[in-house]
Amino acid sequence: MAYFSYVPAYTAMTRAFTDWDGLNVPTFTGLENFQRALTDPVMGQAALNAGIWVVLGLVLAVLPPLLVAELIFNLRGQRRQYAWRSLFVVPVVVPSLVLLLMWGTFFRSDGLINTVLGSVGLGAWRHDWLSDPSTALYSLIFLGFPYIDVFFLLLLYAGLQNIAPEVFEAGKMDGAVGWRRVLYLDLPLLRPQLGLIALLSVIGNVQYFISPLVLTSGGPGYSTTVPALLMYNTATRNGEYGYAMAIAVLLMLVVVVLTGLSRLVARERA
Repeated sequence: MAYFSYVPAYTAMTRAFTDWDGLNVPTFTGLENFQRALTDPVMGQAALNAGIWVVLGLVLAVLPPLLVAELIFNLRGQRRQYAWRSLFVVPVVVPSLVLLLMWGTFFRSDGLINTVLGSVGLGAWRHDWLSDPSTALYSLIFLGFPYIDVFFLLLLYAGLQNIAPEVFEAGKMDGAVGWRRVLYLDLPLLRPQLGLIALLSVIGNVQYFISPLVLTSGGPGYSTTVPALLMYNTATRNGEYGYAMAIAVLLMLVVVVLTGLSRLVARERA
């Protein structure tokens, strides 16, 4: 655990202060890499893209799984609940790269999305989604319909199951039925699960770069470049491992700060 987890982190934190190509002896440069990262316009665009991704990704991480968890939980019969729960779990066996490549074909000018738009009379909305800087980032964020993260779904479903039946009965006597029950009973009692989902979503999206790497390579221009992808390209394409590790350290600090803030907010609410 020390070698495969802590040694890479230590290497990143120490080599971030050097000019290093990954092979030769590193040269100490102080804070030069960090100054470059904070003033680099490409890094600024990447940070903006990551901010948009984190906000919209948080919405997708919470709302769709919560809605599906509520629908499954309110089905009559354990067999029905098990069947629908299994249907949402089964797609986990499909490699994520296959999903990305499939959606890449959907976004093409002759892909499924444009074909459906044309068939329903919305041909004016046809678009080359990944080639337009104004739509490329949002296309990547919203790929993967119906946006159900299985882990988050099961976490919320388990939280609903842990609510005592007596609580639902008492709520029903007070008029908390339907959406009123969800708003005034389920959501407050699911606060620990929702907090964990929000934290994991933010951390994951700050570090995520697979779909921009596979589908757009950060383009067109830098419209889909995020800091993690910039770090990857800086190291593997440009051979600037020192600068790439400085970006990695900045990402680590962002994650640590966000984690600390989330725990502080959760403690104050408790």
